[in-house]
Amino acid sequence: MEVASSELGHVVGHAAAKREFLSAVESGKLHHGWLLRGPRGVGKARLAIQFAMHLLGNGDGELTANAETQVGRLIAAGSHPDFRIVRRPIDDKGKQKSEIPVDSVRALSEFFSMRPAMGGWRIAIIDSVDEMNRHGENAILKTLEEPPSRAVLFLISHGEQLLLPTVRSRCRVLRCGALSEHETLSSLAQAGVMGSRADEIARIAPGRPGRALELEGADAGAAADAISSAVRHLADSDARSLHTALMHAAKSDAAMAAAMESLRASLQKRAARESDPVIAGDWASAALDVMRIDAEAQALNQDRAQTIAAALSRVARLARSGA
Repeated sequence: MEVASSELGHVVGHAAAKREFLSAVESGKLHHGWLLRGPRGVGKARLAIQFAMHLLGNGDGELTANAETQVGRLIAAGSHPDFRIVRRPIDDKGKQKSEIPVDSVRALSEFFSMRPAMGGWRIAIIDSVDEMNRHGENAILKTLEEPPSRAVLFLISHGEQLLLPTVRSRCRVLRCGALSEHETLSSLAQAGVMGSRADEIARIAPGRPGRALELEGADAGAAADAISSAVRHLADSDARSLHTALMHAAKSDAAMAAAMESLRASLQKRAARESDPVIAGDWASAALDVMRIDAEAQALNQDRAQTIAAALSRVARLARSGA
């Protein structure tokens, strides 16, 4: 599968993850499996591509993603013999399928069984493990349990689905959290979005510029604002703000997604502000529940308004408990 040239640029943020990976490379004891974990839209896949290009000999040995090098051109064209990226395929109608086929994952076994064509590493990225079924995870597990030499597998996880513990335990985990406000705006500027438009887009999915760009639009912005307002008034049983949030979230798929992103971000901020670790844990747990409700709704194609109502109901119970 080809990689868009826009995915080969510099990755903003994630300094700790970059240092950890480079340290492993320099030690000469590079782990064969890497799990990049973090919310959707923070640049995990781009970071994995940058790591892959580094190992494949891109540039002068620095951690860069120069699309103009031989490695960059081959990856962008989908023709590098030692690189694979596995994503959900496109169907006959031009729409992306809901899952990564297990056959795409199993094909990596044959890919890794061959010697590197260009004398270095064989590298594959699965973007993402949240979009595979259990058969796909079991296929990954076989590769991780019997790792071939000079091979590295990067797994991207948005944390939206539970991952088999046996898969997780065989990988080195790199945590990629939400970006700071400054990093978010820098990332948007790199994508050609600046000024007031960048500020408007950033609020759709705080700290996740990639996700915010996917959802950009008037419906998404209004839904994100309405959800933020509803969360502030949940403990007061403000029916007006709840009705407004439901109305805006139900307008489109983008509005629905922006509403859920805004809700999760609000809960995570609330958890971070709490000094009591038990209460902070309750709010963090609510954020995970919202992610689960969202994932189930997408899988079952449930009504938008009902999904938002279920998520807000979960949070309202916590707010009214005095947490």
